[in-house]
Amino acid sequence: MQSDTDSESASVEMHRSIMIAFCDVLRTTQLSPMTVMSLAASALGAVYKEVADQHRCDGGCTCGWKPNLRADVEALQAALAAKTQTVPSSDLRVMEAAGRA
Repeated sequence: MQSDTDSESASVEMHRSIMIAFCDVLRTTQLSPMTVMSLAASALGAVYKEVADQHRCDGGCTCGWKPNLRADVEALQAALAAKTQTVPSSDLRVMEAAGRA
């Protein structure tokens, strides 16, 4: 069973690795940040396909994962959306005024 600590460590390592690759591509090309983000998304899709294909073949993997393209893509989209949403601050000192009373 996977611990929260393992998951957190893996998340930090993935973030670090992706940020390094992203910055390297930005530094060595004239591509825009959004183009590089699109390339990163395409690369993630290719990794998903390769791993999913290996789990579909005879003998597959003993981990028990059964790829489901629709559900897996929805989960990946939800993870992306969750990390890009701004969380409203509960600190009134940093809140922007919405109007006048």
